[in-house]
Amino acid sequence: MAELEKTYESPFDLGETKILNRKFGRPEDNIELHIYDGNDNLISSDEDFNGWIFPKNITGNLSSEIVVDPYTVLSSYGFNNGNYNIKLNIHRRKIITGIDSLKGQFLKDFKITEISPSRTEIRATSGLGNDGLEQAVGTFIRDLQSSVFFKEFGLNFGDDKIPVGVNILLNKRKKKFEVLFKLFEPLPSNIKKNDSFRVIESISDPISINIDMGKPKRSLKTYGEFLQGPNFKIDIRLNNSVPSEYKNLNQLLDYSVTSSYEHLLSKLENREVPNIVYDHIRPVSGTLEGLDVPYHFENFTHFSSAVERLKNFEYKLKLIELYDKELTALKSIPGATANTTFVLEDIENKHQKRVKLIKGFDGYEKFLYFESGTYSWPKQTSTTPHFNFSTTSSQASTWLGSVQDFSNYYGGQLLSASLYDRQNQNILEKLLPEHIKDKDEGGASKLFVNMMGQHFDQIWTYIKATTEINNTHHTQGISRDLVFYTLKSLGLETFDQFENTNLIEYILGEGSTGSAFYDTPTNHTLVTASNAGSIPKEDITKNIWKRLYHNAPYLLKTKGTERGVKALMSCYGVPSSLLNIKEYGGPTKNLDLHKDTTYKIYSYDKSGLALKGDSGGAGYFIRFPWAGMNVASTAKTVELRIKPYRDTANDAVALQVGAAKIELQAYTGTDIYEFGDAPKFGRLQVGSTQTDYFPLYDGDFWNIYMKQTNGVATMEFGAYKANHTKNVFKYTKTVNNNFNATFGIASGAGSTYVFAGYNNYSGSIQELKANWGEELTDLTLTKHALEPFMYAGNHPSSSFNNVLIRLPLGSNDLRTFENFPPNESITNNSTLGTSTATTTWEEVVETHYHPTPDSVGASMTSEKVRIDTGTIDDDILSTTLSCEESTLDRVPQDYEDLGIFFSPTSEINEDIVYTLGGFRLDDYIGSPLPSVQTASDYIDLQTINSYYFQKVSSSYNYWEYTKLIQYIDHTLFKLIEQWVPFKANTKTGLLLEPHYLERSKFRRQLPVIEDGQTMVSASYTTINAQIDPEKAFTVSGSVVFTSNLLSGSHDSEGFRKTQGLNGLINVSGYILDEPQNGTQSPIIPHLTTGQPAGYVPYSGSALLGNAVEGRKSSIYHTHLRDGKQLYF
Repeated sequence: MAELEKTYESPFDLGETKILNRKFGRPEDNIELHIYDGNDNLISSDEDFNGWIFPKNITGNLSSEIVVDPYTVLSSYGFNNGNYNIKLNIHRRKIITGIDSLKGQFLKDFKITEISPSRTEIRATSGLGNDGLEQAVGTFIRDLQSSVFFKEFGLNFGDDKIPVGVNILLNKRKKKFEVLFKLFEPLPSNIKKNDSFRVIESISDPISINIDMGKPKRSLKTYGEFLQGPNFKIDIRLNNSVPSEYKNLNQLLDYSVTSSYEHLLSKLENREVPNIVYDHIRPVSGTLEGLDVPYHFENFTHFSSAVERLKNFEYKLKLIELYDKELTALKSIPGATANTTFVLEDIENKHQKRVKLIKGFDGYEKFLYFESGTYSWPKQTSTTPHFNFSTTSSQASTWLGSVQDFSNYYGGQLLSASLYDRQNQNILEKLLPEHIKDKDEGGASKLFVNMMGQHFDQIWTYIKATTEINNTHHTQGISRDLVFYTLKSLGLETFDQFENTNLIEYILGEGSTGSAFYDTPTNHTLVTASNAGSIPKEDITKNIWKRLYHNAPYLLKTKGTERGVKALMSCYGVPSSLLNIKEYGGPTKNLDLHKDTTYKIYSYDKSGLALKGDSGGAGYFIRFPWAGMNVASTAKTVELRIKPYRDTANDAVALQVGAAKIELQAYTGTDIYEFGDAPKFGRLQVGSTQTDYFPLYDGDFWNIYMKQTNGVATMEFGAYKANHTKNVFKYTKTVNNNFNATFGIASGAGSTYVFAGYNNYSGSIQELKANWGEELTDLTLTKHALEPFMYAGNHPSSSFNNVLIRLPLGSNDLRTFENFPPNESITNNSTLGTSTATTTWEEVVETHYHPTPDSVGASMTSEKVRIDTGTIDDDILSTTLSCEESTLDRVPQDYEDLGIFFSPTSEINEDIVYTLGGFRLDDYIGSPLPSVQTASDYIDLQTINSYYFQKVSSSYNYWEYTKLIQYIDHTLFKLIEQWVPFKANTKTGLLLEPHYLERSKFRRQLPVIEDGQTMVSASYTTINAQIDPEKAFTVSGSVVFTSNLLSGSHDSEGFRKTQGLNGLINVSGYILDEPQNGTQSPIIPHLTTGQPAGYVPYSGSALLGNAVEGRKSSIYHTHLRDGKQLYF
């Protein structure tokens, strides 16, 4: 590669000298200039670049050096700022060296006539005669063959496309000689047959220079200097979508249904902007009723006559019927005459007249011809494609009507049009002088004026639409055809999700076979609630744009906030219960003030169903077998979610198991906390024991429960509910009554049924759950209040073993009364009340508070904005002691990640928490044991993983989930990316990631030290330990010092027990059930004598610290052993 040298100072302080391999300057020599932007896009080319000079010390016309000033070059081509790459190709034209005198360009006299399948050989012809071509090619071949080294050449197609040639041959067997070229590499795909080129030889390797022109310099001399150069770095990816395959015009318009084809052509040929609602009737206030009579004609008729427009359409419809009649007659001609040129031309002529007539319809005529409704021409069919009744039919005559009161068809559209024309003060017809009207034989003048009026009506609709830009009426107001540009002017970039769909679906909303619904893919079933057919996809997109426009003030005001993103989703019809906003990091919440039970709480909207109704005096919502499900256990807990209606006349029974029943009592006193709050309050009662009054009838769900331990003469009951601050209200009571016989001690014993929504209960119920084997703790019930669909017990394994009854009652979006226990082998049976209970299903949307597993890294949370202040311990003020805890000392780690996506993993994670509870993931992945460090997976995590997946009978179908997501408008995510804060690392669309219990682990190699030697020669690490003589003890076997604080057992709530806060001595050679090989730590290394049994000396492979398996580091310390260098 040649070098670049600085030789002289240019006005830009840069002169580049190119030292060439050979002399340059012959008439057939030239330099090509190609300018690329910072993204390597070619933006300018010059095949005869003259912006170079010879150095000052060169005389004559030939030189091996040239000088180029790249700054001057870029400026001369209008590029004054930005980053560019200049490429100079220094060529010598071969074979044909002439110049096109007309174009002033170098001749590209070779044209490709054939390309080989491998694209490494081409056949080309030349404009030269055979003799001239034979002489020129022969000279070139001899030049190649006489070279002492292998010479290559190039085929210059222009625009810096120069494939390398390695061989050439003249084919004289053709009448016109051909030249065959062999290429070094396959020809690029953008070079095709009939492309022209010239043959060149490179004098030197190409010169590439990267130049930064900097920012534009402004001048006050002229306004033109304020204009910046073109920006070739605009990121247009946001506005791009995956394009469709290339189609020609016939493929785009290829539809078998004639009426759909005609409708489509009419829409395309005479595109109506703005869109007009032709059947809209302006509402009139009651005070003006009878005085101001609205007509649908006022939407589109202002200067012309509504009567004339109706008559004009009737005339065109009669013409179409005439053409159809003539075409039918021509096509019925028998014999050979049918195929004569005269008949075929006549058929085509009539057909083209018919098509041209329909294509020329204005907007109102299209509405009359193609649409169905009260104000359109009567149709024979109620579904698309519609067929019009004949102009001579009684249906058409009745619809069209007459203005003559003696006519049998008096009334109809003509009468309405006539009345509208009379009250229309803007009709041009009224401007005609009376003397012209009197002499207007046949109404020619009126007809001409009305034609002019119809022309200006189109202009009037544009002006009217422009004046209504600020009108936010949902059907009228701004035209949907203008809303895109109006949104853009407000700073809202909008997109069309259907831009690549076929035209028939996009414009007409029909299938390609004439169906009123979209084409359905193979093996798919169309589900729709519409009998009228599919909505044109263009209308769907523009309706979304109108929603965005109507809500633009609120959207722009809340841009960058969670409220703003939710409002954006609502405009697209995507509820927040379907697409959640996920933040990461932030504070934790302690669910139990007496223990360290902090969790990340993620708030999100959750939708489901609930069973709603009235049980009547002796009815019930649900009756489910109890004794038949009962197993021998020490404790039982029953839960139910209720949203009751207030009833002061009767105490309703919400939950009952035999003699144990929770009744609801309404409060009848005065207001408690604020004016009018008395009707919200009530309490729970079991026997004669009641809870305090609380807002039982506030319209939200409450989790009520009762739990009993066998052999204990008391039963606890109460209600829990979480509020928006993630605090849980608890109202509990203990009743001194022995319900052992009711709940059943032995298997199969106890009450026959459990009832939910019993006598006099009115309201909604959800999530009936029964847990055999444990009384749920306050912490577990608190988690159930935060995440109401959770059915986990006190331990992660509890739900599978202990939850025998779980009736979702709609929380799983299924309208069923079946039992869904985690263990699917349990019998599913339930009975719906058949007495006086009347029940229905209602849609419920609530805010749930999901206790996400506290884990290493970014955990999912929400509502990270918080108000925090520092605290001072015991209000101490001291000049020597620091008693203040700053907010910065306890600020949690925040992340800039933001998730607004669909993910099947989120559904699995949600179900994991439902099943296992709000466990702490750190308890299962943080073990310091050597065996865990060296394992390739987390052993403890596998245990909890088995707790969950024992209930999963088959693998999850991710494909079915992703198929549902395709029906969500993907352009929503493009807008969301504009709507979130700029610094947010946003994930949108569809996300596939590991679930909570799926975590990869790198296998580690534990570091060991050969003999405990420190950096000081002949010294050792020593631990001095003393034992109180009064607490002395004797041990046998191996003894190991450990700082591990976790034992192998769990407490009643499922957490690993700690062993203390100080270093411990585990005796009997076991630590956490793992055998040890004597003293492994180099406290005082054993010599060859006095080693305990099982002692194993270890060789060092790393210098203190963890080391992942791989190449040993050489940056710490080296040591020679047996003449070899070891790395630590």
